[in-house]
Amino acid sequence: MNPRLRKFLVALASAVCAFLFADVDVLQLGFNRLELAWLDYRFQARGSRSSIADSSKIVIVEISDKSFTSLSPQWPWPRSYYAKLLRNLKSAGAKVVGIDIILSGPDPYSPTNDEDLHAAIRETGIVVLAGKMDEPSPHYQVKREQENFGNLFFAVDSSLGLVNIRNDADGVFRRYAPYWESRYNRATGHADVQRIPTFGFAVLNKYFNMPPRATAENNANEFLFAGRRIPKYDQSSLLINLYGPSGTFRRVNFADVLDDETITTTDEASSGQEINTFSDPEYGYKYDGTFKDKIVLVGSTIPEHHDLFPVAFAQRQEQGTNLMYGVEIHAHVIESVLRGEFLTRSPIWADLLLIVMCSFLTFYGTSALRGSRWLRHFILEFFLFVLIVLEMWAVVALSVKAFVQYSIVLATIGPLTGIFVSYAASAVYHFVNERKRRLMIRSMFSTYVNPKVVDELILHPEKLKLGGERKELTVLFSDIEGFTTIAENLPSEGLVSLLNEYFGEMTTLILQNDGTLDKFFGDAIVAFWGAPLPQHDHALRACLSALAMQRRLAEMRERWHNDRKPRLHVRIGINTGEMVVGNLGGTKKFDYTVIGDGVNIASRLEGANRVYRTGIMASETTYERVKHKIVGRELDLIAVKGRREPLRTFELLQTLDGALDPTLERFLQLYHAALRLYRGRQWDGAIAMFGAALELRPHDYPTRLHLERAEYFKRNPPPEEWDGVVELTMK
Repeated sequence: MNPRLRKFLVALASAVCAFLFADVDVLQLGFNRLELAWLDYRFQARGSRSSIADSSKIVIVEISDKSFTSLSPQWPWPRSYYAKLLRNLKSAGAKVVGIDIILSGPDPYSPTNDEDLHAAIRETGIVVLAGKMDEPSPHYQVKREQENFGNLFFAVDSSLGLVNIRNDADGVFRRYAPYWESRYNRATGHADVQRIPTFGFAVLNKYFNMPPRATAENNANEFLFAGRRIPKYDQSSLLINLYGPSGTFRRVNFADVLDDETITTTDEASSGQEINTFSDPEYGYKYDGTFKDKIVLVGSTIPEHHDLFPVAFAQRQEQGTNLMYGVEIHAHVIESVLRGEFLTRSPIWADLLLIVMCSFLTFYGTSALRGSRWLRHFILEFFLFVLIVLEMWAVVALSVKAFVQYSIVLATIGPLTGIFVSYAASAVYHFVNERKRRLMIRSMFSTYVNPKVVDELILHPEKLKLGGERKELTVLFSDIEGFTTIAENLPSEGLVSLLNEYFGEMTTLILQNDGTLDKFFGDAIVAFWGAPLPQHDHALRACLSALAMQRRLAEMRERWHNDRKPRLHVRIGINTGEMVVGNLGGTKKFDYTVIGDGVNIASRLEGANRVYRTGIMASETTYERVKHKIVGRELDLIAVKGRREPLRTFELLQTLDGALDPTLERFLQLYHAALRLYRGRQWDGAIAMFGAALELRPHDYPTRLHLERAEYFKRNPPPEEWDGVVELTMK
């Protein structure tokens, strides 16, 4: 084949692969999630429009903790509160009031409260109610002819919007459907398909004086609504244009809108003075224009009400700061429609064109430089790497600029993948013969050996022989609690699928911390640190892996619970000490592994977790090396089966990132003080201290266990030679 044609085909294949991997994600490698994460970064790069609250037509009346302090602390509130709220807002000039609360059943206090709210809705004529579908996609099957979508007051005013919002694959809520469809099968057997607007668009219907059931027109690439062209994100949704994180829109306390001459709040009752934040002629909300001609959204801002969702905009670059209340999400959608400010997703042909351009430029550029032979190999590769980084930076800068200045969402991961794939293809194209031996070794070992071991073997193939060396290492031993019972209750296919998912996630975390995966046997995992390459912080890497494993398992358990799968709990033992590491086995079959008493100790510590109901137990030799980075607490002195000398064991709690939580810090102080009194036979002091610690963490089993032991020894003093060691007979 002609070399020019071969290069063209390789460059084209690189572009196609990048498109399939990143934009289509045919192999489900998670590129879609990377693209979504990059979209979130662009929101951060654009920044918050803090002035939006001053110019916005939207005001949020929040049901907050302060509301419960000022009004009744019981939930749900009597419907008379909402009736009072509507009348006050109407008198203050509000144009639309959207109540983002599902009022599903009758008032729990008095039927007259429901009648009062019925009357208020009819009198004001500005109310939009919230409804919900149990299964909003693709069609909702209406269960009865008089469907009210979960809202008792639907018949009073049919101005109702559905609050259902779908999340993306990573659990973040970025999309918003203008409407959902419902079906009702009449006696004739024909399906009556109806479109029900979502809550934000129902509020806009009321604001624009449109019919309550008016919905956006669904065209090929856009929705048409109230004279506005709204670009589609997918076939049924638009991309939410967030103006900032939670708290962007102005909020007014629910109780402050109720507080007129007819309401006595707890503050007024305690002070003996009428405050009347709503009706005071000088500063009351009724007269200061806060609600004049505004859209008022009423919703909860209490986390315990579970109306809090992860969105694309975070307050800080920290996990968990991207949460937003549901009423705020609706506010952002309404605001973007009012302003006509929408996010436009680049068409697929533009994505493909950008991928092809980046792929061809990278492949031909790197191929030309590699063929010049004017630099040493390592210098050339470094120079090429710098050029690739600059090219990637240009793509990233282009995507950020398009988003910030033009509200265009360019596909970014696809072009970056095209650059990377083309760079790799160029390297393979020019160095395939030189690397043939290395590729052979990699193909033999990469499926079951740590990648760093493979690299070491490629550089030093003489190490492929029997033998080992004694080194100080850290070994991690993990096991699944109650695995036998789980295995008995699951079909073989489900068990294999569950184990594969578990092993895959745990292995990733171990390798991310540069660990060497020793083996799987049954449901257990053995890994070690410090070999084949030296690691001065091998103990810390092992402990960080263990903490990450438990955190990831907590996340996976939530998903398994939703999928009705068993929720796995894992015990982990960690020990640092001298072990023998190397290629052990026969001449035809051997493994790179570790053996020795240190490995057995890690196994015993894993089993000892059962006694203390802990998740991670480490030996003293390990904890002494990581206590400056890891928060832990001493558990006990234990004597394990097969070992004479007792082990001082520690439970790992969390990484030491900044200041320690005051409650946890105080708990640890009390716990360790109690442990010292306990080992000093000062039973009364130990009992008091353990009890005080339990008040801070009532469900802490090790504390309760020591408390019970102290109480027992108070009644039955141990012998004089007692040294606090607990003998464990389990393996």
